[in-house]
Amino acid sequence: MWTNQQHTKDLGDKRGQFSDWNRGDACHILYSADLWKHCDWADWVCGTGTDAACMFVSADLLQTYHGRYQDSAYRGGKREKSYGTAYRGSTLQTLLPPLVKAEHIMYEYPDSALHILQEMQMPASSDKLQNATWALLLTQAKYKNYIEEVTDSTLINIAYDYFMKKGNAQRKAMTLYYKGVLYGKADKTQEAQESYLKAIEEVEKTKDYQLAHLIYSSIGNIYLYNSLNEYALQMFKQSLHYAQLSENKDYICSAYYYLGKVYSVLFNFDNSIKYYKKAIQMADTLHNYKVLINGTNQLAGVYTETKDYQPALSYAQKALRLKETIELPLEKGLEQSYLVIGDIYRRIDKTDSAYYYLNKALATDRIETVCAAYQDLYHLSKKKKDYEKMSQYCDSMIVYQDSIEILNRNKELMDMQEKYNQQKLLNEKNQLKIENNTIIRNVLITLVVVFCLIAILIYIYQRKLIRKEHIIQRNEEEIQLNTLKRQENERIISRNQSRMKELAEQMEANKDAQEQLEEQKNVLSEIKCQNEALQQENKMLQQHIDKYSSSLNEKSKELERLGLLGEENQRLHDRERFLCNQLIKKTDVLYRLKTKPQYMKDEQWEEVKETMNLLFDNYIVRLSTLVPSLTESDLQICCFIKLGIANPGIADLLGIESTSVSKRKLRLKERITQKIGAFGKGQTLDLWLWEF
Repeated sequence: MWTNQQHTKDLGDKRGQFSDWNRGDACHILYSADLWKHCDWADWVCGTGTDAACMFVSADLLQTYHGRYQDSAYRGGKREKSYGTAYRGSTLQTLLPPLVKAEHIMYEYPDSALHILQEMQMPASSDKLQNATWALLLTQAKYKNYIEEVTDSTLINIAYDYFMKKGNAQRKAMTLYYKGVLYGKADKTQEAQESYLKAIEEVEKTKDYQLAHLIYSSIGNIYLYNSLNEYALQMFKQSLHYAQLSENKDYICSAYYYLGKVYSVLFNFDNSIKYYKKAIQMADTLHNYKVLINGTNQLAGVYTETKDYQPALSYAQKALRLKETIELPLEKGLEQSYLVIGDIYRRIDKTDSAYYYLNKALATDRIETVCAAYQDLYHLSKKKKDYEKMSQYCDSMIVYQDSIEILNRNKELMDMQEKYNQQKLLNEKNQLKIENNTIIRNVLITLVVVFCLIAILIYIYQRKLIRKEHIIQRNEEEIQLNTLKRQENERIISRNQSRMKELAEQMEANKDAQEQLEEQKNVLSEIKCQNEALQQENKMLQQHIDKYSSSLNEKSKELERLGLLGEENQRLHDRERFLCNQLIKKTDVLYRLKTKPQYMKDEQWEEVKETMNLLFDNYIVRLSTLVPSLTESDLQICCFIKLGIANPGIADLLGIESTSVSKRKLRLKERITQKIGAFGKGQTLDLWLWEF
């Protein structure tokens, strides 16, 4: 039986109580609903028997385990029950309830998480998921509880061998982080840095913001230790960012402290003071005495550097009082506070107080502190012209300085080598980034060439299609004219045949009128000749009609083929749009413009111009060359239209109304058409700019 007396003390009455811990065959857990009100859980319901799966009324546990935050807690307005599971590729596997519980409380109650993991039976090595998860969580719990045996890499290697082969980014990141922690404890700083950098690549694929904070903070400390201060500043800024996303106040407090520290090293004392004060304020509220004491002491040092001695003395005395009254699992370091206070008193000419605290500082076994105390005492004696004490303090100071110099000489060599290794690793990472950028640039150039070829092919096919359409149109007109002429000839033939019939009847009736008969025969002969000529012409016209009909059929087939080519061209066109959109998604500055349009500053516009020219074959340069009258505002609108941003988004980027965007587009169209003439049939400003 295990109760939660410690948790009740930490949580207070609002968070409720554990009912008990029942270690039956199935290691089932039963919790009261009140405790989980604080965690946004409603209940934990356990089955019975050795194979029963523990169920919980919320998806939050499953989401927390994976380091992901899926919107599945509510479906259909009602909470659903889920099972504690873990992903194995595309397969779901049940995770043991004690492991699930231990991980959930790890950050807030690491001592309880350690108790749970130590009490449960070690999972069999054949069940690799359970065994690896247990090893990883136990490593984490020991580290958070300051247990020295965490330096043993056996557990983390079990987790490393399993999770690095799986697709769970959160587990990879956590494994790599604690791998780096163990390297750091073994003074393998370069290996630790490499492990942390790999962990960053994985954790950024997740929403485990607490882990991200820890990783960035660890890298920042490595850089700070090796005097890579600018790199350290970047890491600590990222550490603060993720701490704020996690809403973990202790982590935010810690991030403020380290930002104050790195700004102090960079001699940016204003920012250093700002962040130290934020850290102290939060630490006081959270009862985080380690940050409270260290931050107060460091702030005193910053004020001393700026020669603002009154607040320096105030903070130094506060730090001393805290060290004297608060018991920490670390050395109090009272002598260091004595030294700081004594040095401040020396600077403000309070000699007696300075002597008192500086002599108390000599009681430490840290030779750096003793040497600094003797140095301050030497300066005091020199100012008072006490030559006997001055000589005594000088001799002592020189002895300790020699010792420190020997130690520093060895440390300096080691630090130089370590700094070289760190810089080398950073350079390798930067070189890899440059190579990746080169590959991307080459791919972009290839895509631009492909896009140009596609555009040329589309233009050629369109021209050919237009020519074929004109030919077909002319043939149709010719067929129509020939048909009309043939019909007219047929009417003449019909009329002549009727007249021939009349003449034949007249000839029959007027056989006696020979002269008239001869005349009629002549007329008949002429008519026959005319009919024969017309019939011959009709044959030729029919041949022409057949010829044009055959040509029309061929042209129709060709037109059909051209139509298919047109459809293919449209598909290529759509593919071009798709590739462009993919390029935009891979380019952060353009993707942010398109998805989250906000007012664009001048420096942002310069970056957008550079990126647009790179992606779209000197797009802005070509536009400016073609239409020199375009203003900078016109070019901005051209870029936004090229990116497919609607008028409201353009208005947000330029800080104007949507109606103003429409007016600017009209002016832009006038400037372009004045230079190039009217757009093609069915072509708009947006289409022309996108295809340009």
